[in-house]
Amino acid sequence: MFLDYMKLSLHSIRSRSLRSWLTILGIVIGVTAVVALIAVGQGMQQSVKKQFEVIGYDTIMVFPGFAAPAGQGQEQRPPMMGMFGGGAPPVALDLGVLERLPQVEKFGYLRTETAIVKSEKMQGFLRLTGLSPGITEKFGGYFNKFPLAEGRNFQEDEQFAVILGHQVAANLGVGLGDEITIEDRPFQVVGVLAEMEARGGAIGFRGMENALFVPIQALEALYGKEGTISMALVKAAEGADMTKVAEQVKLILGQQGSPVSTVTAEEISKQISGVLGTMQMTLATIAAISLLVGGVGVMNTMYTSILERTREIGIMKAVGAKDRHVLNLFLIESGLMGIIGGALGTLFGIAVSSVAGRFMGRALAFGPMMEGNSFTAAFSPGLIIGALAFSLALGALSGAMPARRAAKLCPVEALRYE
Repeated sequence: MFLDYMKLSLHSIRSRSLRSWLTILGIVIGVTAVVALIAVGQGMQQSVKKQFEVIGYDTIMVFPGFAAPAGQGQEQRPPMMGMFGGGAPPVALDLGVLERLPQVEKFGYLRTETAIVKSEKMQGFLRLTGLSPGITEKFGGYFNKFPLAEGRNFQEDEQFAVILGHQVAANLGVGLGDEITIEDRPFQVVGVLAEMEARGGAIGFRGMENALFVPIQALEALYGKEGTISMALVKAAEGADMTKVAEQVKLILGQQGSPVSTVTAEEISKQISGVLGTMQMTLATIAAISLLVGGVGVMNTMYTSILERTREIGIMKAVGAKDRHVLNLFLIESGLMGIIGGALGTLFGIAVSSVAGRFMGRALAFGPMMEGNSFTAAFSPGLIIGALAFSLALGALSGAMPARRAAKLCPVEALRYE
């Protein structure tokens, strides 16, 4: 019986092909927009998750000099540039006290200043970052794995040595073994970083292409104030409660007289994923409006079809068709238009989101910290099945009222209709 319904429905759609395909087109557009937006949003969330997995969810970022504003109980969060580029104002802190905490496995710190840098080719004000010993190995994810194109990392007790980003080395016109002057002090270039996306990772140390790195001892020799840091990274011991460890770190460092703020990688990940999720649902809801328009188109087409086929319905009832047979026939016809539109819309949505995902990944700087340096939209089975099921349901529901009207037609009146 079901196959008979399908044959009759397909015959009806083919006999009114232009009107049917225009109706289906409305559903195609709506499903394409919804699938593309959700797929891109899911891809972004997965990219954020992967990047934080590289940094490590057991990593705590410590920013000195940030405290709760007067009269408020909640701490003031450091600016995003502080999180990702060491932009916090330098403050003197003794991080050695962290060794008292058994929940802390290791830590490192950096200090950022603006320095006058000179070479034979040019001179200018550039960002200079001092690194504590071994921090790029301990926290490779934060420093994009610190990829060296040539040269080596800093040796123990090495002082007046510098590692240059690929772009700044080209601008200065220097290479491995050459000498540059920083604040009137000569530094030897011991390493040049590999070329990468100029904006750096979406999460982690930003602008590595234009950064200069020196041992922390060299920065202290240039600017004084030993023990001054712009940011610290702390790795919690395996199995430790990150919230408790962050509170302990903040408490023990805050006792030195300078307020500090702590942010865990998990907190930032949840905040970013939450924002992306909200944007995704908002855009998908707006796109779903076009699906409703497609549903109205299905309803209009079915009403028109009933008017055109009134005598046909009368003949069906005259030869023994019951109300439920007529109802099922029109429901299947409208549902069939919905599922065809949903299938085509899903295919177009996958294609659109695949192309759009590449451009959006570049624009938002997703990927440089990830293996393969890529960002792709995510197509979960639930998304595809949900899109098809929703299209089928939308088509069937849109045709429910016209189908019910067709089923209630009086055979005698239907046969008289011209």
